[in-house]
Amino acid sequence: MHSTATATSSCSAKTAVGGSRRLSRLPSASAVLRLSRVWMVPHSSDGGMLYYRTDLLKKAGVKAPPKTWAEMKDACAKVQKLPEGKGVACYAGQFQKYEGLTVNFSEAVHSAGGVVTGPDGKPDVDTPEAKKGLDFLVDSLKDGTIPKKAVTYLEEDGRQSFQNGKLVFLRNWPYVYSHAQKSDIKGKFGVAPLPGLNGPGSSSLGGHNLAVSSFAKNKATALDFIKFMTSEQSTETFLREASLAPPYASLYDNQELIDQYPYLPVLKESILRAVPRPRVVPYGDVTASIQREAYAALTGSKSSADALKTLQADLQKSVTR
Repeated sequence: MHSTATATSSCSAKTAVGGSRRLSRLPSASAVLRLSRVWMVPHSSDGGMLYYRTDLLKKAGVKAPPKTWAEMKDACAKVQKLPEGKGVACYAGQFQKYEGLTVNFSEAVHSAGGVVTGPDGKPDVDTPEAKKGLDFLVDSLKDGTIPKKAVTYLEEDGRQSFQNGKLVFLRNWPYVYSHAQKSDIKGKFGVAPLPGLNGPGSSSLGGHNLAVSSFAKNKATALDFIKFMTSEQSTETFLREASLAPPYASLYDNQELIDQYPYLPVLKESILRAVPRPRVVPYGDVTASIQREAYAALTGSKSSADALKTLQADLQKSVTR
């Protein structure tokens, strides 16, 4: 369920489908990738959010969802003192060695004031700020805030743990909302912005885009299909049926939809604050390096400092080839 990473230019999507749309779009996986004459049109956007157990926080006397990592740990300590909190872990995200780890590592770094790569694509990850972000994940695994088995978690593993009452907090994408609403925790959970070191954190930008292959035999039909799939009406249907994040800003301000899907304002803010994944041509090499070094730190085979030093060197090699 994790989302793809590309480069930005949302206005170009309108041109790609004929230039007739005037509706404001939110970013989607950095919105649109343009390489020469290759275009993609945003089908959905995506932003990470913090799912939390409202019933447990209320019983523990926690009046609001956490805005910082320290507040989250403090809230968990209070919940775990309850009879209902026995055996319930604090927090999880996506920490297996795959694209989800790139997302979660990047969010931790950005939420501590660091960057992975700058706007120019140059890596700058061997910094005190980036170390604070990675240390949060590493230290949370050491002290039990994040359960040890979470180093194997993909999106669905975390979702199922949260829905089965095994987590107080979960970082995941919007699709989880519709599943949780059909589970035993319906009415017992809420959604908030991701916490950070000193205040609300930043999500990695996600989303899904549609494109026509240059080898397609029926390009006109494919383009018609893309227009249909990316229309405001279609993306509203995907929101209602699967809680997929629409690329149209207007849908997030529709009061009828907000009444039915109260997480929409949080999701909109998450997307607007989201940071794109590294905007580099050799993205496959870059994300592989991030996953390798971040996982080494999480599993204890390297220190955060050594992992970031190696990652900086690897990223510099990748982007200068």
